[in-house]
Amino acid sequence: MVLGLVVVAAVGRPGETVGAGQAVPDVPDVELARASRGVTVRIGSPNRGGRDALDIPLELYVAQVLSAEGEPNAPEASAQALAIAIRTYALFNAGRHQREGFDLCDTTHCQVLRASSAASRRAAQATLGQVLTYQGGPADLYYSASCGGHTERVSDVWPKVALPYLDAVEDDVHGDDPYWTLEKSLEDIRAALARAGVRGSRLEDVVVESRTASGRAGRIGLPGLEPASMNSNDFRLALGSTELRSTAFTMTRSGDRVTFTGRGYGHGVGMCVIGAGRRAARGESAAQILSRYYPGLRLEDVSRVRTGVAPRETTFPSVSPVLPVPPVLPAQPVPPVPLAPASPKAAFVRALVPAGSRTTAADLERLTGEAGARIAQRLGVAVPALTIRLYGSIDAYRRATGQPWWVSATVRDREIDLAPSAMLEQRDGLERAVARAVAEALVAPAFEGRHAWVRVGAARYFTDGGRQADSRIRCPADADLTAAVSAAAQREAESRAQACFTQAMERGGDWREIR
Repeated sequence: MVLGLVVVAAVGRPGETVGAGQAVPDVPDVELARASRGVTVRIGSPNRGGRDALDIPLELYVAQVLSAEGEPNAPEASAQALAIAIRTYALFNAGRHQREGFDLCDTTHCQVLRASSAASRRAAQATLGQVLTYQGGPADLYYSASCGGHTERVSDVWPKVALPYLDAVEDDVHGDDPYWTLEKSLEDIRAALARAGVRGSRLEDVVVESRTASGRAGRIGLPGLEPASMNSNDFRLALGSTELRSTAFTMTRSGDRVTFTGRGYGHGVGMCVIGAGRRAARGESAAQILSRYYPGLRLEDVSRVRTGVAPRETTFPSVSPVLPVPPVLPAQPVPPVPLAPASPKAAFVRALVPAGSRTTAADLERLTGEAGARIAQRLGVAVPALTIRLYGSIDAYRRATGQPWWVSATVRDREIDLAPSAMLEQRDGLERAVARAVAEALVAPAFEGRHAWVRVGAARYFTDGGRQADSRIRCPADADLTAAVSAAAQREAESRAQACFTQAMERGGDWREIR
C-alpha cells in the first residue's frame, strides 16, 4: 500500500499550493539567491581537493541541479517534485565532502549542475524552502532517471542503508518503455572488473545468482574471479553505468559473448524522473508524485527543520520568510490502470485482474482466501492481508516481476504476482499456483535470512504434501531457484526443495526451525 504524504506546511509564493496549477513567472538568478534566506551550499570538484569551491545560494543551487538532472520539457508538477527532492538531498548530505573543504561535489557522486533555465527557476520558486522530512530532519533520499516499471529497495543497492520510505514499489507508467541491449565479451567484462579491483585472469561465466524485491539482478556470480560474486550495482558501475544502464536485466550467453537485455536507467531507488513526468502528464500534483515515491514522509518548510547547513554571509540581503499556505491533502494511492479491484467480500485479500479476464477478481479473491485460511490453520499462523495480481500477458508479468516466463508466481512480502491464467492452466492450474504462492507468503517471515529452498520447499510441502527422495539428495542452491536457466531446471530445483523439506519434516520438530 502506498501511504499518503503528510504535509505540515506547504510553502511557496503567497497564496499558492504546490501542484495547484497556478502559473509561476520566471525569476532571475538574483531573486532566487535572495530567496535562499542566507543559506548557501558550498560546491566543489573532487579532483581539485576543495580549491575553487563556490558558495551557491540554496534556491539557485536547486534550479541549477534541476536544469541538469531533470527531464527536458517536463510538466510543472514533476519539475516541482524533483526540485523538492534536490533541495532535500542537498540539506541531508551537507558536509558529505567536508574533509575536502566543501559540502557537495558537482558530479554524479552528489548532484550535477548546469546553468539554470526558465523552467528550473520557476520550479524552484514555486517550491521555495520545501523539504521532505523524516524523524525531524531532512530525509535521506535518492532519485534516478528511469526505474523501468518498478522502483528498487534501497538496501538492495546499498546494503547498509535501510529506510522504510525507500522500498520496492510498482510504477505503472512504464508499459511502453523500450528494452535496451548491451553485448560484451567475457574478456571485456573481466578487464572492466579488473579496473574495479576484481582479481583473476579468466572469467568463466557471468550468472545472476539472486534477484531483489523489484525483480532486478541482486548478486552477480563471476566464476573464475576473486571475489566470485558481487553486488549487481557494483557490477553495473564497474562495467560503466552509461553502458549497463540498470540492474533490471536478463542475460543470455553465446560462446564468449554475453548479451544483457533490460529496462530503465539508473539505480532505481526513490523517485523515477521519467515516471514523475508521466504522472504529472496524467494530472497528478507534485504532492501526489512525492507521496508515490516517498510514502510517509512529511513536507515542511526548511525554517522548521533541523539541517546541517548553517546560513553563511552572502552579498544578497535577507528577505522576509514566505508565508505558509493551507496544507495539501494527502495523496491517495493510484491503482494500476489496467487492473480492476476486487469486491471487499474477504477483508484480508485484495485481488487485481486484467480487464476482460475470464478469471474475475471475485474468483481470485475467493481462491486466495480459501487457500490462506486452509494453509494458515495447518501452519498455526494468523492470516495476513494479501494483495494478489493476475497478469493478462506474459510480457506484462515479466516487466513487473523481472522473472522469466517459466516462473508461475512471484511472492514479495504480502504481495503475489501471477503469470497469465492461460499459462498456469498449462502447468499445474490456477488454483494450485495460488495455493503455493499463498503458502510461500505465509511461511516467508519465519524463514527470513535462510536458503531459498526452505521457503520454496515449505510452500509446496504444505500445499501438495511430502515428496519422497533418496536420502543423498542435494538441496538446491539459492541460484538454482532464483536464477534457473530453463523451465526444466526450475521445475527440477523446486522438486528437490520439496523433497529436502519433506526429509527435514520427517526428522520431527517445529517446521519453523528447519534450515
